[in-house]
Amino acid sequence: MKTVIIVSKCSRVIKLNSFEDWFEFHFKGVCAGESLRKVRLKGRKDFNIRLGEEYLMYVGLIACTDGVLNGEILKVKPLAECWDKS
Repeated sequence: MKTVIIVSKCSRVIKLNSFEDWFEFHFKGVCAGESLRKVRLKGRKDFNIRLGEEYLMYVGLIACTDGVLNGEILKVKPLAECWDKS
């Protein structure tokens, strides 16, 4: 599985089951030559991802088709908690 790093804002949360949710993130750009308009990621509920918040994510890439990148969140950190420690 290829991995990518994504910085984006959560635009939708879809309840999947009691352990996982699907999250959609705002994204306009290109990945591996494919023009993207949306990122749809599966993630655990304990990641506490909230609608409207920005995140830095380490993502396992599943597929990239029809302008939608599908993947699985491996690690996540709110962008507000990311700062330079130097």
